[in-house]
Amino acid sequence: MTPSQRVRAGLVAGFAKLSEVDDFMDELPQPPPRPLDNDGDEERLGDVTVTHRFADAPGDGETVRWHYVEAGPPDGPVVVFLHGVPDSWWQWHYALEAFGSEYRCLAIDLKGYGQSEKGTGDFRQEGVAVQLEALLEQLQIERFSLITHDRGTPVGDHLVALMGDRVLRYGRGQQHLWHLSPDLHPQQAMFTSPDAPSMLADADRFVATAYLLLTERRVKASDLARTVQEFSY
Repeated sequence: MTPSQRVRAGLVAGFAKLSEVDDFMDELPQPPPRPLDNDGDEERLGDVTVTHRFADAPGDGETVRWHYVEAGPPDGPVVVFLHGVPDSWWQWHYALEAFGSEYRCLAIDLKGYGQSEKGTGDFRQEGVAVQLEALLEQLQIERFSLITHDRGTPVGDHLVALMGDRVLRYGRGQQHLWHLSPDLHPQQAMFTSPDAPSMLADADRFVATAYLLLTERRVKASDLARTVQEFSY
């Protein structure tokens, strides 16, 4: 069986779980909407304190507003994290907890996600990478390691192409090489369909469906509840 055949078989098996979504949602806590963060707000992740940051960097004719969460010593080696769908910086909270005492960690809400910019503009993967480069320049990030997952990986690929001489290491997660095949990524059609606004607006169901279909092991209910909150902004 070829890799593409294995992926297709996995998708078929995953879609067979759709009938379980309602039961899965009943298991999840229903926290109230989370207030927007302010620049400088802190929270604890285990023994590590993380800080919410906002920055307006060049892009889309004027500026793009980015939200990111920072942990670690200001002079530590820099690690940049780019999340997937349906996620945000929160996808990396265990990594921030594990590495935030030694490394300067930046977990960024990608454009269009979490508390980052959602206005009109360039949302192409290459375009977002160019704007991320502008953000890192503004933050005076000279050299860094990059960790990506899922839909953050194509953006990461373009970012490495732009800044390769400054990227020390690239942990490239869960995305195949060369291009995004529509056959293997049905969410592309979902996100651009007429039903997309109503589908994405139901954050509870969208997150529950994605995690039920695409994960091999159950994620903690409390982690999924925060995932929903962050995806709901």
